[in-house]
Amino acid sequence: MLDIRKRTAELHKRWGVSAKHKAISFLQIPVFIALMESLRGMSGNNKGIIAWLSSLIESSQDPASAAKSLHLTIEPTLANEGALWFPDLLAGDPTGVLPVFLTASILGNVLMGWKVRPWKEIPLLSKTEMYKQISFTGLRAFVIVLTCYIGFASFVQEMPTALMLYWITSTNLATLQTWILDNKVFSPVTLNRFNERSIAFEKPGDNDPFQLKNLR
Repeated sequence: MLDIRKRTAELHKRWGVSAKHKAISFLQIPVFIALMESLRGMSGNNKGIIAWLSSLIESSQDPASAAKSLHLTIEPTLANEGALWFPDLLAGDPTGVLPVFLTASILGNVLMGWKVRPWKEIPLLSKTEMYKQISFTGLRAFVIVLTCYIGFASFVQEMPTALMLYWITSTNLATLQTWILDNKVFSPVTLNRFNERSIAFEKPGDNDPFQLKNLR
């Protein structure tokens, strides 16, 4: 296993292949959280992540006091300026339209950006790759269930309209960005000679390394 990793690292170095670029996408997470928490505080909700972390650092403060110390105070203009068909952006959406749009937006982002193999192809992979794909598929299913819960909770708990509008907009922009990168900038390779294949290696002492007995 160590030889394989060493050889893989040598090939990556030889051909200039680097996986470090995958971590670049995580740089937008702090920006999203900062904007989300700021808008949450402006909407009168003091139960955000930043306020909670601040209350943990200063144990004498509760999340509401921590939010005030961070200047996450309510913005009164959100209550009377309005947007679209919502006169009050601090109130929830009683029609349930925005929670449905929020759920659909997050699901679309997950399904488009999180590619997994079909279940019928997973048993044909090597053992390591099979376990990896099963883990990814299970985690993806968990995120889908969590997304449905977020949409339901946003309706039941009357999440502020301003917060949902921002979440829906940012999620759809991220989905559009993913689609443009996948289909316009980095077109997927469709040539048959680049199809991924899994092979088996004979181990010393293994009488049936390719499991031919199961085919008889």
